Amino acid sequence: MNYSDYYVRCRENYTSSTSVKLSDFYNTAVVKIPHLSFGEEYNQSINNIAKKVKEFFDTTEQDDIMLKCDDIWQYRDDLKTVCGTLVPYLESERYGCHLYVDKIYMYRTTSLQNRQSSYLWHYDNNPLQFVKNLIYLTDVNEKNSPFEYLVDQFGDGVMANPTRNGPDHWLPAPNNSRVPQSVIDNLKSKKGYTTKKIVGKMGLTFSFNNDTIHRVNPIEEGYRDVLNIRVRPCVKAPPSFIDPRWTTGFEKTGTADKDPTISWGE
Repeated sequence: MNYSDYYVRCRENYTSSTSVKLSDFYNTAVVKIPHLSFGEEYNQSINNIAKKVKEFFDTTEQDDIMLKCDDIWQYRDDLKTVCGTLVPYLESERYGCHLYVDKIYMYRTTSLQNRQSSYLWHYDNNPLQFVKNLIYLTDVNEKNSPFEYLVDQFGDGVMANPTRNGPDHWLPAPNNSRVPQSVIDNLKSKKGYTTKKIVGKMGLTFSFNNDTIHRVNPIEEGYRDVLNIRVRPCVKAPPSFIDPRWTTGFEKTGTADKDPTISWGE
């Protein structure tokens, strides 16, 4: 079974109310999440995480690319509160199926002389059914590392076709899933594509398909801290959206399992 078929199966087993069509999911690269409507407890947990993460990174030695939090579980209670609100919203409004959190990343971007890694245009090349949800833990403007993505002539985010979709279709990505600047420039000049940077206040939340062509920008002034929560479909509702048995951070590769049925333990 590939991920596309598995996602259909997950939707068929979802009994809660949803108006999300299959085409809605595949045609939507980036979505703004209405976090201000999520209530006081959710936003207080974001504030708590932001404060603790700042304290951690302020005393962490500089890394060449970004500062990383290796122990997400020190924020367990606040992460459970955040995911307990965010994930049900994604189930009913983004996917139309049950979800669980398989990755949580917390990091601070840095200034760079030369772009590399995630600072280059790229897509993650995991199956299309994986979505990342970025929460700004600081105010973000044009100068402190806004997320940037490619937009077509209709104003929609552009997604690449991943080379990974299941056991029988799992290949390396061309150019390690990096998109040369020359390709971006060509799309701009010949097709009217452009790019969009997401800026906003602390707590701003947006959801993007992992195969959206995107990049992070180096710091020019200040700093940017981020909470990145990745979700994926499952047939049955998990007992908890996050759990050390199926949720990891930087300590484990972000490459998905080839077999989509390897889930939270269902």
